[in-house]
Amino acid sequence: MDRNRLKAFWNCGDNQIIEFALLRAHLNRLEKEVIRLMLDECMTQEEIAEAIGYSTRKIQDLWYSASTKMLNIPWVYAYAVELAR
Repeated sequence: MDRNRLKAFWNCGDNQIIEFALLRAHLNRLEKEVIRLMLDECMTQEEIAEAIGYSTRKIQDLWYSASTKMLNIPWVYAYAVELAR
């Protein structure tokens, strides 16, 4: 799964569709925080780990889980593919 597609989706500029996708993905609080810090604040996994007090491995796991949940929503994936063109 190409997680860079999620970046294209996130940068679409439509906050309502992003919020709807976050709801549909059923992310937990930490997954939402990690995804927002990575994609809104452009923080690295190492920076996020230091900022919120978790290991880099935990942040990697949260990113993997959150991005998988988001991209497993068919319309999110399709929209991301279209945006990446």
